Amino acid sequence: MSNKEPRHRSNYKDIAVLALVPAIVAGLIVVSWALAHWKIGPTFVNAALAIIATVFGGFQRFIAGFKDIARRKITVNVFVAVALIATLAVGEFRPAAIIVVIMAVAGALESYTLDKTRKSIRDLLDFSPKMATTRRQGQDVEVPVAELQVGDLVLVKPGARIPVDGVVTAGASSVNQAPITGESMPVEKGVGSNVFSGTLNESGRLEIRTETVGENTTLARIVHLVQEAQGTRAPIQNLADRFTTWFLPAVVLLALLAFALSGDVHTAVSVLLVACPCAFAIATPTAVTAGVSNMARRAVLIKGGSFLELAHKINHLLVDKTGTFTFGKPALVEIISLNGFSSDDILQLAAIAEKHSEHPLGRSILAAGRARNLDIPDPEHFNSTTGMGVEVQWNAAKILVGKPDFLREAGVPLAAPVEEALHQQAAQGRTAVLVAHNGQPIGVLAIADQIRPEIPATIRALKRMGIQRITMLTGDHPQVAAAVAKAIGVDDFQAGMLPEDKQAFVKKLQADGQIVGMIGDGINDAPALAQADVGIAMGAAGTDVAIETADVTLMTDDISRVVDFMWMSATVLRRIKLNIFFSMIYNVIGLTLGVLGMMTPIIAVLFQEAGCVTVVFSSTLLLWAKMRRMPA
Repeated sequence: MSNKEPRHRSNYKDIAVLALVPAIVAGLIVVSWALAHWKIGPTFVNAALAIIATVFGGFQRFIAGFKDIARRKITVNVFVAVALIATLAVGEFRPAAIIVVIMAVAGALESYTLDKTRKSIRDLLDFSPKMATTRRQGQDVEVPVAELQVGDLVLVKPGARIPVDGVVTAGASSVNQAPITGESMPVEKGVGSNVFSGTLNESGRLEIRTETVGENTTLARIVHLVQEAQGTRAPIQNLADRFTTWFLPAVVLLALLAFALSGDVHTAVSVLLVACPCAFAIATPTAVTAGVSNMARRAVLIKGGSFLELAHKINHLLVDKTGTFTFGKPALVEIISLNGFSSDDILQLAAIAEKHSEHPLGRSILAAGRARNLDIPDPEHFNSTTGMGVEVQWNAAKILVGKPDFLREAGVPLAAPVEEALHQQAAQGRTAVLVAHNGQPIGVLAIADQIRPEIPATIRALKRMGIQRITMLTGDHPQVAAAVAKAIGVDDFQAGMLPEDKQAFVKKLQADGQIVGMIGDGINDAPALAQADVGIAMGAAGTDVAIETADVTLMTDDISRVVDFMWMSATVLRRIKLNIFFSMIYNVIGLTLGVLGMMTPIIAVLFQEAGCVTVVFSSTLLLWAKMRRMPA
């Protein structure tokens, strides 16, 4: 049996249960009508069948309504209970039963539709395999995933899904991480790489040391987060609560007015029925649920409807620099030639010198040399001065790579053109590394943390969406911050900031009455993320502190998804207002026709339930809503 068969059977069972009550009530109504139509048996028998159908189908509504009355709350269930009791009281037994079956069908449709919006989240659980191959006492054995423990070695073949969060200890492969990060392309994994439960091992065999299992895996936390978010209320939902509090007394007065004008109690009952605010009650939760599910499919996790409502109101956005606007890794960005050496010759000599270095700048130089497919043999002699530079012998030449002071102390003369080149790189916020060959400077390597290519376009898109000011926060030097800020187009920056400084800056803006959003990596930015009105953690797959601290979590390093989130926030709010408008229109028209005596109880319910169907359909469309990319 496949893993999906039990889930499919469960879905069919749920659908059958939802359809069961309307089917039984409808059957009782048909029998009651047949007995009355052909005058079979006493009249009270067909009336009793209709009453049984009403009580059976509307039992939960009655109980919920009475409980709400006991709690002194006026809700949709109170409306329904009052309307049904009034319908039965005037002797409309079969119409009351028909009302119940219509409401039951509408309720089943609503439940099924809302369940479909959650299906994308529940289906994430299907990505996690139930069995795993682990090595125990030198043997490869297959065990249930639930029995795995932290530290176990798990073996994953090509084409199989990874059952745990862990670290690769042997092997190499391409892994499809779409369920976790939403990345469309597979990611190369090797020794030391982190992998996540539910992702697909596409090509090579991997050996993985287990870090987390079960409910602690990133996949399980994602499912829990989104399910929790779908159960939270957006502040705009309070409008529905306030509305129902005064609406029922107003409707009762209208029903009395209709009775006074028409002298027909059935007209008054029709007014009660057509006014049931079911559509109004579901206007917000259905839209919020669909919006959260839509974003979850794009690996954007939203903790609750309140953040969907608040996001489009952000007027000051703060963004951490390192790892958010930039890759967070030094890279060679320019080679300045001195004394006639070519850029490849300069880079080759520097890479040879740095081949055995562990310094991040040295590794970036070596990576650049390998990217150009340069020949990089081992140096004949290697000597490193911590924090300053390296000195090597190679091919009968002495090579120095490091800071200007390191070369000066070694007796290398730095003429005016060299000093000018160093000054220009510093002005751009870059780190300048000098290369000397046999006592003469031959080149300058400019190294910087590279800006993510999508950042400038994302900044422009965010500003077009109404964010008034974007400020970059960083612990880096002012010169570096200024260069990055100018390149990406933010309004201003704050440099040399510690985590507590970032949090204090958020507080200051909030004290000035601004709605503050904060984007960071979820670790050193945790205080600011927690303080902000909307905290957004970026690239947080597998990061506990990010998922726990932030209000919104981007599972990848693609900051452009913030634009999608902001757009969805505005879209959901517009859809909620549209849903409320639809429900109000149905109520206004229905009440008008009801007061004028132009509705029967059955027509009133059909009209009212049409409003519910319209709202559910309107919200469901959000599941497939997608932002049209604006030109850069």
